[in-house]
Amino acid sequence: MPAYARLTLDEFVRSDVTALLGALHSAYANDGFASQYTRQTIAWKEILPKLQSVFAELGQVFDQSKEWSVLLEYPLYRLRRRIDVVVLAGSLIVVIECKSEATRFTSADVRQVEEYALDLRDFHAGSNARRILPVLWSTESMSTRSTPSCRGLGPSDTTVAPVQQIGAEGLRDFLAALISDTSEQQLVAESWDRAVYRPVPTVIEAATAIFAGHDVRSIANADADNLRTAAARLVSLIVEARESRRRYLLVLTGVPGSGKTLAGLHVLHSALACCAEQAGDIVYLSGNTPLVTVLRESLARDEGRRRKDNGDKRSLDEVRRNVRTRIQHISDFLRESLQASPDAPPHEHVIIFDEAQRAWDEKQGKEKFGRVASEPALLLDIMSRHSDWCVCICLVGGGQEINAGEEGVAGWGEALRRMPSSEQSRWSLYASSDVVNGGVSAGSFSIGEVPEEVAAFIDDDLQLRVPQRSYRSPLLSDWVNLVIEGRCADAAAVTDSLEAYPIVLTRSLNSAKEWLRQMGRGERRFGMLASSGARRLRADGLGHLLDASAGAEIAHWYLNPNGDIRSSFALEVPANEYTCQGLELDFACVCWGGDLLWSKVTNSWASARLSGAKWQTIRAATARQYLANSYRVLLTRAREGMVIWVPLGDINDSTRAPKELDATAEYLMACGAVALPAN
Repeated sequence: MPAYARLTLDEFVRSDVTALLGALHSAYANDGFASQYTRQTIAWKEILPKLQSVFAELGQVFDQSKEWSVLLEYPLYRLRRRIDVVVLAGSLIVVIECKSEATRFTSADVRQVEEYALDLRDFHAGSNARRILPVLWSTESMSTRSTPSCRGLGPSDTTVAPVQQIGAEGLRDFLAALISDTSEQQLVAESWDRAVYRPVPTVIEAATAIFAGHDVRSIANADADNLRTAAARLVSLIVEARESRRRYLLVLTGVPGSGKTLAGLHVLHSALACCAEQAGDIVYLSGNTPLVTVLRESLARDEGRRRKDNGDKRSLDEVRRNVRTRIQHISDFLRESLQASPDAPPHEHVIIFDEAQRAWDEKQGKEKFGRVASEPALLLDIMSRHSDWCVCICLVGGGQEINAGEEGVAGWGEALRRMPSSEQSRWSLYASSDVVNGGVSAGSFSIGEVPEEVAAFIDDDLQLRVPQRSYRSPLLSDWVNLVIEGRCADAAAVTDSLEAYPIVLTRSLNSAKEWLRQMGRGERRFGMLASSGARRLRADGLGHLLDASAGAEIAHWYLNPNGDIRSSFALEVPANEYTCQGLELDFACVCWGGDLLWSKVTNSWASARLSGAKWQTIRAATARQYLANSYRVLLTRAREGMVIWVPLGDINDSTRAPKELDATAEYLMACGAVALPAN
């Protein structure tokens, strides 16, 4: 992912501005940003001469700087942005965001350049273990709001430095003060420029990039185990189903955070791009209302911004209506097929059903559509209306069934078994061995016996084995499973291998919030999470949780920026297991409730639900499993680290017994969570 232009500082000073502008314009066009030519050209016409002046003066006072390198417009495909200027100063990386007309510094601009530096630190191989100095250069500001701190960065300090906010006259002095430690390996511009960039995008980042027309390969982690292999295999099976005129049921499984949604979007993008689905009749479906809400709104906002940049005056509401056809709620798809067109085949030959383990059973089918049939049975029946071929792709997450009526992968096996044998013979099943044997990635559920008439194939390429959400440590999912299973010693052993993924615990909500604010640098998103059954958190000020039916509120929580009281950054309203499943934060506070507490007496978890003024023990095994899965979901939402807050309780309140909460905190710390000192 080379920069649009790369020169030594001496070469840059001697370059013709018009020639540089032409080179940048050509690079914009090659990278798909030709529409931004006018705006970018105007900015660079002002910035380039100022940069040349700064670098010329720098060379006069610090001759060594002439051999430094300057890179212009360095792409960061995860963010779909470009760094204005990168200066490679010996062993130091200076990231400069230029604001050519700015007379003041804004918090949004500070977060933007800090995020650039963090992105390089986390995903760019050439920046690994390097000192990175982010700089906000407001070329019309008469003041510098922070003192250069580069001298304070010792060789062992590999963190991103605080953002330097530099005015019109301060950049030369800042750069002249840099002292590159000669004991460190010096940066080679060409090698750094061409170093591998392995981003791990959020679901939202991936979706907006894909639907904006960017190749998913530019935003997906090149080391994402078999994610691309799995997606490529699914696309090839779509082609095979069409050519053989058969019906395929494809089951892709994965542990929490392994990239199932990203794989589904990858398949959607790839199938259209390579014409695997020639008519374009492929759709992404999900029964997860919050996920659909957030994806739709993020796509609409992004497309609206792009259209506005291109002079399109269509309203955001009109853009939202167009986006609804790309990502559909499963209930809307079923309603259209069962009520509006009860006999006709759907337009789509291929459906990608995310979180298919949450498909509901016959009882729910009766309540929702007046038909005694499970959701898997209804979907397979609807797709069977195609006289030629069809494909149902099920994305299944292990251990994430969190509500009554959700059948897990077993529901799909039952739907196959209840088909008439004449229909079974037209279907083929492709799935990993976990689906057949009830492995971890399928939530320990098996699809069950497959009818002899169904052609069944075990394909272990259809299993995502490595969590990508917690990219700092793929072992987070293992740790969570061990904690939920009550295997304290094993969990503690795993924490030794969690590397840079912090798991801290506090009894102070204020300390938890402060930890989030400190960790959430740049544009990294943070927020609070709590179980829907943790109803006594109300006593600690958390009486309102983000509800799955609050569409606009959910979109604001996940998409609005820091500083907006409606966003997750406000740390006022926690999301619950229903409003965070399938979505993610960079840092999270898991607010522990009284519905799942550790018992020293039984040396196991005690599950309860609040009834009136008392907690009642949950005895049904299925209900206990749903609750355990709820906490499994909460504990696997954070990509970079989490703080667990266990309230202190109140000896005068039987619903908040300190002894039980203390035992829970002690258990979690014995599992490896590190105590965070209270403020």
